[in-house]
Amino acid sequence: MATPFRLKRSAVTGKRPGLTDMQIGELAINFYDGHLFAERDTQGVGIGTTVALLTPWTENFGGGSIVYNGIVTATSYHGNQVIGTPAGGFKTGAFTISNSDHTKDSINELNFILGKLVPSAPTTFNGLSLSIQTNAGNRRLCAGFTPTNNTGGSAPVAGTQYARNTDSTVSTGTINDVGPGDNGTVTGFVNAVGVGTIALDTNVNNGTNGALVISDNKDASNSTRDSGIAAEFYQVYDVRLLNAASPDGYNLAKLTHGSATTNSVYWYEDPSTVGAPVISFSGVSEPASPTIAYSSGIAHLTESNNNTFTYVLTVTNASGDMYTSSTLLSSDGNGNAFANSGNKSYTDFAGGANPPVRNYGVGAGVTCLISSVPRNIHTTATTNKFTRYDVTTPYGSHNNQRINYTPALNIMGTSATTSQVDEDNINVSGTLGTGSGNATRVNAGATGDTPSPVSSTFNASGTPAVYEAIVRGGTLRHDTTNYASGYYPAGLNLSSGRTGNQYFQILLTRGAVSEFKINVTGTYAGCFVCLPENSTWTTGLSNTNGWADMSNAYSGAGNPNNADNGCALGTVMSGSSGSFTCVFGEQSSSNGNNKILIRFKLTSGQSISTISFQAT
Repeated sequence: MATPFRLKRSAVTGKRPGLTDMQIGELAINFYDGHLFAERDTQGVGIGTTVALLTPWTENFGGGSIVYNGIVTATSYHGNQVIGTPAGGFKTGAFTISNSDHTKDSINELNFILGKLVPSAPTTFNGLSLSIQTNAGNRRLCAGFTPTNNTGGSAPVAGTQYARNTDSTVSTGTINDVGPGDNGTVTGFVNAVGVGTIALDTNVNNGTNGALVISDNKDASNSTRDSGIAAEFYQVYDVRLLNAASPDGYNLAKLTHGSATTNSVYWYEDPSTVGAPVISFSGVSEPASPTIAYSSGIAHLTESNNNTFTYVLTVTNASGDMYTSSTLLSSDGNGNAFANSGNKSYTDFAGGANPPVRNYGVGAGVTCLISSVPRNIHTTATTNKFTRYDVTTPYGSHNNQRINYTPALNIMGTSATTSQVDEDNINVSGTLGTGSGNATRVNAGATGDTPSPVSSTFNASGTPAVYEAIVRGGTLRHDTTNYASGYYPAGLNLSSGRTGNQYFQILLTRGAVSEFKINVTGTYAGCFVCLPENSTWTTGLSNTNGWADMSNAYSGAGNPNNADNGCALGTVMSGSSGSFTCVFGEQSSSNGNNKILIRFKLTSGQSISTISFQAT
């Protein structure tokens, strides 16, 4: 039967019943202290049977609070526990505490203050850029096909430049000194596939898992990325992907550490097997109705669109999956005869577009018409006449290719030049006497060093006399060339009857000249000077028809004469380059209608590239 319920009482302060005072099922009340007791049977566990205080606290009069002296043990606590007053009172510190403050509020404030003393955590992956390391540079994606997209995101766009790879493995650059280096899990991804995972702890976590490499795991106080972190708070590490598998097509890579993620980097694994590009040429088409100019009777091309030469250039293997740039052909500049015909893009080729289609020019080459106009120069071009071209694709290059054209090209620029020999524009530099204008070629008159002087106009388009030297391509030369063969434009045959001395006679019209400099570059057999309309001069030099000799020195007094016909002051002209002074003694060009004749003699193999005159 159940034990009857009994209630015992006491009014003595501090009175606590003992085991002998109570039975199981009885309650004892101390009315003075306001405490309730019961006998507790633990069934032999621990201390066995004991009297337990059921109300271990004291309620303050009026309620509102309770008092407990001792230790409280609880698995959780909810409420606003008053902090109370410590022994000795509150000390001055980081913040002011009142005995009525709640413990949870004080702990929160203390945590806030301590947080200000803790150094900032090292940089995480968030916002950091991951760089991709591929083996084939950056190239553009061709049009006309659907590339494999392994990323699960937006497809690659034709014409856009991507990192290119060809060996089926990729690596990334190293991200240095990131954290936290002592907890969490780092994972590397290629597309959606994890290619390596490493869990971090407080130890040194250097190592490799798959393609993921962690190195230099260290205390954050040694970080170069985030300087000033105190020791023993955090760790940092370096990380990269090394030789991760790269499937054909468009791919991405990224790194994660918990919720932190790097940017995604993209590349294209190019499976193309196309060969290197090759440049080839057709034959050259000459102009149908060329514009011709003449020098010494020799036909020259001018700088004119009427003189456009054309040829067809073919490129084989112009693209694969990718291409390099919109410029397929790169020009190396002017040729020796023709102006730069310029770079050529894919759109300059038959059926070409920008971006080009995949495998453009593979199997059958693609063609481009090249047009070339003569340069504004005076020259005879025998080699390297046309623009030289390079072609580069992701699959190789073919460089320094130039079409061959056998005939020599005689070219006379539109602009007169004084840096070469120009029959109608022989340079007079600076101020020389009175008058203006450059010197011009006139007829040599006859063979021989000192014929009767003439100054009649030279016909540049006519057939020159056998004793007339030839100005061709800006160079004065002793010439016996057959221009009817091996030259363009075809011209005169000068191979017959011209082996003797040849002469080049110049009219310089200047007043008040008693001496002047002759500047010459090249080789020659003689140089003679005459004042043809100065009777004193011609009479004194009657044995030479008025010609003084620059290969002989001036006597130093009077005029050059039959006994001493030298007119060179200082260095005489001996057939080589230099600057030489010609003197008229007591005479002046003003005494002979301002006319001065200069006559050069050339023998086989001799030529002159520049002639000019100036004041001394």
